[in-house]
Amino acid sequence: MNIKLHLPTLFLLVAFSYSYSTILSPVNASATTDSHRFLETLETEVDANSLFFSSTTWDGNSWSNGTPNINLICIIDGNYTTSTHGSFEALELQVNAGYTLTISNNTYCKIAEDVTVAGNIQVENKGAFVQVDETGTFTLVGAGTSSVNKYTTPLENWYNYTYWSSPVSGTTVNQAFAFSHSGMRYWFDAEKFLDVLVEINNEDSYHPGHDDIDDDGDDWTLLNGATVLQPGVGYAATHSPIGFVSNNSYQYNFVGPLNTGNINVSIYFNGNNGDNDWNFIGNPYPSAISADEFFSENSAVVGGAIYLWSHASSASSSNSGNEAYNFNADDYAIINAGSGEVAGGSTVIPNRYIPSGQGFFVQGLTNGTAKFTNDMRVADTNSNSQFFRQNNTEDTNKLWINLTSDNGVFNQILVAYVDGATNEDDGNYYDAPRNLSGESASIIYTQIENVSDKKFAIQGKAPEGLTIDEKIPVGFFTSITEATLYTLSIAKIQGDFLTANTVLLKDNLYDTYTDLTLNDYTFTSETGDFTDRFEIVFSRQLLSVASPEKANAFSVFEPDANTLVFKTSGDASIHAIVLFDMNGKTILNHINTSHADQSTVSVPSLSTGNYIAKVTFSNGSVATKKILKKR
Repeated sequence: MNIKLHLPTLFLLVAFSYSYSTILSPVNASATTDSHRFLETLETEVDANSLFFSSTTWDGNSWSNGTPNINLICIIDGNYTTSTHGSFEALELQVNAGYTLTISNNTYCKIAEDVTVAGNIQVENKGAFVQVDETGTFTLVGAGTSSVNKYTTPLENWYNYTYWSSPVSGTTVNQAFAFSHSGMRYWFDAEKFLDVLVEINNEDSYHPGHDDIDDDGDDWTLLNGATVLQPGVGYAATHSPIGFVSNNSYQYNFVGPLNTGNINVSIYFNGNNGDNDWNFIGNPYPSAISADEFFSENSAVVGGAIYLWSHASSASSSNSGNEAYNFNADDYAIINAGSGEVAGGSTVIPNRYIPSGQGFFVQGLTNGTAKFTNDMRVADTNSNSQFFRQNNTEDTNKLWINLTSDNGVFNQILVAYVDGATNEDDGNYYDAPRNLSGESASIIYTQIENVSDKKFAIQGKAPEGLTIDEKIPVGFFTSITEATLYTLSIAKIQGDFLTANTVLLKDNLYDTYTDLTLNDYTFTSETGDFTDRFEIVFSRQLLSVASPEKANAFSVFEPDANTLVFKTSGDASIHAIVLFDMNGKTILNHINTSHADQSTVSVPSLSTGNYIAKVTFSNGSVATKKILKKR
């Protein structure tokens, strides 16, 4: 055992060492009885000598010596559920045979040193079990068990992947992933990842470059059911199609001794060839870990960004990848070390914690090992609530912008003005590029001058650069050929400057401005990559036309089969109307010469069906909506 200097006299230290295994390892009824007798004797000696070191026992109803604290040994001698009886901290923990300690959702148990379990510990999906001392042990004795129950996010299809990492030791693929599809369980062999060719449209056509996809497709390796899951390694698995119900979450149970202490996992780097050297690792503990502590510990080995799979869109044959059908890489949520975090496909912005059981991707910087430590573990009621809290102060200026569409597109960028960042490419510690493995349906991105080969999801910028004259270029890409309504909006805003000033979106194609703090901006687009169509500005002095305080909306009436009437209730009059069919083809251009709030358009040859109408108003604002011609 590890001798811990809690007692000030050598005599008591030696006496405690002599009986320690008996106290903490009751393998039968007589041993348990002896442990209670010894503990009572020890407590008497401690009290007689005015020492702080003692214990408290839960009998199913109350504590024998008060609520546990970091100076008390905690003995569970009756069933205990933290949602009912409360989270607690203790010096040591003993769970006696026949009893269960349940760590409920949004609760925690924090133990400074050793844990011995002759009964059962059960950690629920959002519960946290933390051990502090790196030399502390977790021991199952006799019939003792421990487990961590995790749930997938809601799955639209059975073949949606979840990224896992085992929070227990010794469990196998067949046990932990018992409800998965046995032919769709993988680990990622980072040593085989090489990306020096770009595939074009998933058609086996290549040219030199990087697309974040392994060139020969041997990086993902099928798991054997008997394989023992290794702590700190990431795994990917789908659910079984048998009995699958769409949009349900599914429980997976990891059974074995709970991981604790220092855990190392190999990181591979294949040289300075320009690729991202992806490595798939994961949180090995039955609690959340701090992303910031992980970055601090491993900054010399892995890049400053964590990519969390946040599944949303379906697999497609048009997405590039190693298979006939591939998922969309834009479903990754990202946390980077210096600037912040952006949502992936689920639309949820991640907090700065990595939950228990969560696998994630990082970039390898060198051949070595990434280290997980107990110092990274978090014991509180909310850090383990996401499966995939903003630590930065509120006076740090950050702006999150969403791209959405009427056919399911979601994409997000973050621009953060943070200390240490510059307006150059500072690496993914501050500037995290999108994972471009697969041609995305539609994305927005930020740009850095003289950096042409990256589209950034997160961009850190120098705080002193945020002035009233600041301009933020926003790139837009779409490969969607059908007529689509896209919308740009503010997802989240933070900081004194950004909350005090108007955030204006300029559409350079139409020379219009929209106050995004008041209204979203909806637009249409041809396919292509548009690097200079949009920009964020803050100064009204930059405007070439008046910026409307309120965007105008319009309604459409159909008095007869040959006529459409467009009407606005806003302050600005209707200037022009454009109609598109659902293939994006322009079928009508109409200028309202009367400049009234109503315009009648003759459409005698227009058939029934859906169209897209775009109206430009006299103040320069633009509104777009789908309309249905019924007659």
